[in-house]
Amino acid sequence: MKKTVTAEDIRIFKIGDAAQYLPKIDREEAEDFYEEVADGSDEVFAVGYGDETVGLAYIGCEERAFAYVYLFHEYRGRGLGYPAALAAERALPPTVEAVETGYDLRDDAAKALAEKMGYKRKYASAKMVYEGDLLEESPLPVRGYRNEDFLEAWTLSAEAFHRMRLSTGCFPESTVGTPSDEKRAYWTETANERLILELDDEIVGCAQISGNELSVVSIKISRQGEGLGRKFVSYLVNRILEKKAGAPVLWCVVGNVKARNLYESLGFREIRRYEYAEKKLDQ
Repeated sequence: MKKTVTAEDIRIFKIGDAAQYLPKIDREEAEDFYEEVADGSDEVFAVGYGDETVGLAYIGCEERAFAYVYLFHEYRGRGLGYPAALAAERALPPTVEAVETGYDLRDDAAKALAEKMGYKRKYASAKMVYEGDLLEESPLPVRGYRNEDFLEAWTLSAEAFHRMRLSTGCFPESTVGTPSDEKRAYWTETANERLILELDDEIVGCAQISGNELSVVSIKISRQGEGLGRKFVSYLVNRILEKKAGAPVLWCVVGNVKARNLYESLGFREIRRYEYAEKKLDQ
């Protein structure tokens, strides 16, 4: 009789060099996870069954608890998915009350597994790509980020994203975050990726470009509706194209209608959709 694998049969353990397993990860299938492994994240763990490493897991608690398991293709279909995901949850600190996971909506099996484990959809995000030529661009007073910009720029972004989250209806518990020394240090660390839009000695927009990705674009709430968003995004897209860093990409929360309409009007198109789901843990 075939043995039923349980969470107790799975080992979640630290591994010295998770990057050695990058050839086993389908980057198209799990792009964000691939990047975490490639970057040497200390929140990536090995998944073991018997004497074999059958996959990798991301188990993080920095801003929210998040658990994700990637089984290598040769170990799929062996009844390891459910117990491995359960073992990853159990590796979270006992104080954690809720955990999130995510999956590509093209992966029916991953979605079904999350539902089986009791995860409930929270929100979805669409990855969009621009594959056109340079966009029409208006002169903008854009400059590099300086450390003294932090409080004004961070507050601008936090307030804009809070309003966006509420507008989608998917984040009723959203609040405006508070700045911290850790966030300031991260902004300093990534200062070369950040740009500031300043008008009349007032910071009205900020952005972050990571490679070819527009990872953050924010316009001050009081200046929204003036067309600054369109001008700023066009400017950023052109800078990426000029660097030849690859086709510009960004993620747009599903339900963020204004931003979606803007991106589509500039020529962006959706190429995939990723869903995030949450589960309350028994205490």
